[in-house]
Amino acid sequence: MKVRFLINPSAGKGKTRKRWPKFFAGKKLNYRVCEEPGMIEHATRDAVKEGVDRLILVGGDGSLNTALNALSGADIELGTIPTGSGNDFARTAGVKFFEPERYLEPCNLRRIDLGKVNDRLFINIFGSGFDADTARRMQLSGIKGDLGYLVAVLRTLGTFRSPTVTVQTDRERLELETMSISVGNGRYHGGMFMLTPDADLEDGELDLCLVRKISKLRFISLIPSSFKGKHVEVTDVVSMHRFRRMKLAFSGPVYYHVDGEVSSEPFKELQISVLPRALTFVVP
Repeated sequence: MKVRFLINPSAGKGKTRKRWPKFFAGKKLNYRVCEEPGMIEHATRDAVKEGVDRLILVGGDGSLNTALNALSGADIELGTIPTGSGNDFARTAGVKFFEPERYLEPCNLRRIDLGKVNDRLFINIFGSGFDADTARRMQLSGIKGDLGYLVAVLRTLGTFRSPTVTVQTDRERLELETMSISVGNGRYHGGMFMLTPDADLEDGELDLCLVRKISKLRFISLIPSSFKGKHVEVTDVVSMHRFRRMKLAFSGPVYYHVDGEVSSEPFKELQISVLPRALTFVVP
């Protein structure tokens, strides 16, 4: 079996840059260090062309998302050594930090679902609304870490306006003003939030969390309850749903994120669906 590792040194707020040599340098391992933007995408396509059987991403959810979309449906086993900031997907999948040699051995293989929004795949979560606007502000500001997140939250609080959205799934139709829309294949988001606590990677469905328009003060007060998924009990504000196919039609253009990666442009309509058992995921 041909196993290759793709290392994203920027993952984990740059901490991966210090960690990876300890586990790879001087060892007979097939790896590529992806220093520049776009290198993970190119390295993944090279792996497909070169007949790699198992591709392991050393990084976070964003690294996984980039590789996933670059695979273009190729039947390659995908895995991760989680060194990102949040490692949300790894938590749901039950993957901890393992030394790379473990991936050269026989591993458990799980056929897991994927999500798709328009033409982009996601492995963990889709989000639109307050959290997507915050992520975009953080990205544009260039301020990283907890300080960057705090600055982005405060700025978003001052400008965010809840859009009206029509939600049409294969089971129901809703129309409401929303603070936040989250679709989970996995359970966690942002390193601390359990937004879709009942999500299952192998059930052939995606979980939807809708937060209705409320005052910004009350919205902020709900955040601590989402650390352990208790926000779902606030049923006058939060509603949970499941679906296989969904169309979102917004009153105005909105940005979204998948696995923490923000869309390059806003959209008024989005098509979201589940791809059942579409990926072979490696668990040591």
